[in-house]
Amino acid sequence: MKKFVIIWGFVVAMLINGCLAVSPNEGSEDFMNSAIITSSVKARLANASGLETLSFTVETLNGTVLLSGFAQTQEQKDAAGRVADNTEGVQRVINHIVVQ
Repeated sequence: MKKFVIIWGFVVAMLINGCLAVSPNEGSEDFMNSAIITSSVKARLANASGLETLSFTVETLNGTVLLSGFAQTQEQKDAAGRVADNTEGVQRVINHIVVQ
């Protein structure tokens, strides 16, 4: 019975690991780091003065953050980029926010 539990646990771990990897270049640990960075950037954007009412999409892959969405001014776009860039773990920011 113990051997069955060990084998079953190994199979489940392998399945979970396969499900978590969203990129062939990103393993499960990198995926979790990207998720943490994404959450941090979203929280900081939601709490940033002048940006709290705007909705941005934040995606992260291997430390690179992609910002997209709409801003009312160039200053808001730039501020969102600075907020993301100053977030722990972020190595690069691609700011595709469109000013309307």
